Amino acid sequence: MYSIKNNTTLVAGFISCLLAVPAMVNAADAPVTIRYTLWDRNQLPGEQQLINEFEKENPGIKVEAELTPYDQYFIKLSSAVGGNVAPDVFWMNMPNFQQYVKNGMLEPLSQYLKTPGAPQLDDFVKSSVNAYQYQSAQYAIPRDIDAIAVWYNKDLFDKAGVSYPEKGWTWDTLKQKSEQLRKGLDKQSYPLAMELSSGQDSYFNLLLQAGDDIVLPGGKTDVANDKAFGAYRQVQEMLKAGLIQPPGETEAADVFQSNKVAMVYAGSWWALPFSQNELIKDHIGVVPMPKMAREAGVSHSLAFAMSSKSAHKEAAWKFIAFMSSEHAQQTLASGKVVIPANQKVAKDWAAAFKTIDVSAYVDSLSFSHKYPTAGSNTAKWSSIFNDGLKKVWMGADPQTVMPGVAQRMEREMQK
Repeated sequence: MYSIKNNTTLVAGFISCLLAVPAMVNAADAPVTIRYTLWDRNQLPGEQQLINEFEKENPGIKVEAELTPYDQYFIKLSSAVGGNVAPDVFWMNMPNFQQYVKNGMLEPLSQYLKTPGAPQLDDFVKSSVNAYQYQSAQYAIPRDIDAIAVWYNKDLFDKAGVSYPEKGWTWDTLKQKSEQLRKGLDKQSYPLAMELSSGQDSYFNLLLQAGDDIVLPGGKTDVANDKAFGAYRQVQEMLKAGLIQPPGETEAADVFQSNKVAMVYAGSWWALPFSQNELIKDHIGVVPMPKMAREAGVSHSLAFAMSSKSAHKEAAWKFIAFMSSEHAQQTLASGKVVIPANQKVAKDWAAAFKTIDVSAYVDSLSFSHKYPTAGSNTAKWSSIFNDGLKKVWMGADPQTVMPGVAQRMEREMQK
């Protein structure tokens, strides 16, 4: 997939202003043409392959794929829905889902799921299915899912005389290995890197592992309790000791690929680039994240959604059902870019990597939590959270900073 970026809050303004425009109704003359919008250019060839197969099986339906860069995607999509020119089928992500479903932009799919040949939701990772439900109805079908794991550089471990991390390790073990690595590495290298400006890549996982849930019922959050303070202080102590690459420098994954970091927290979307990088591919490995109070991690899932204003809903559903089929999921797995959301096929993604064992990501799905969302503007409260933590990573007392941050987050969560 990709690391979730903070979408501009302008999207909410587009939605509220444009919803009043009446829906466009056209007669459905054969052959039907439906529009399908996505944002990842790297995945377009694979999607086009599946589109060609679908059109061959359904000669009365033509699918036009439209690519919109992610930074513009949701603003353009909101404008298109309000202007009655929305694509029939489009990619949806978790941070924007609540905003779109509450404003009536998505077609409920529960009735379609009762039809013959419909995808079986029990086959998909549970957290990804639940993330796209609203008021007991399913509004999108998971396409792919990601997870976070820890990559390690065997050469740097060997140089420092430290044993490699293994599945089942703990946070205390990670700290111990980091301290050992610090002694054996040069001053320009770091034992550990994590993208501290991204909750998905770092602190969401640490809070979940500490036993928190981040989002609570009723628009509440637990990011300012004792468990959270403990997690923040763990990171602060390691930053102060030079065990973690300081935030604000080069992106964590880039430093890892330059052989300057022994371990890095990285999303599954990095598996393919890491495995193809000539500088590191022959001396790297990956294991699940270390356990704190519990095994836990955040997983984001992209999904197929249908516009509530589509003039060709039957054709749109046929396309969604095809793209959610086990065959389509296997095609996704063979591309190695993203993990298919179908649990039965996810292992095929790991098996497609012939030189590196990336099964740690698939193993992590068994204890994954859905990406935290709340209210109509997850991006806004996430930004408030991240801004508060910037002060904490710089050394501010979390007990002083985070209670006020939590209150501001809750105001946004309750909107």
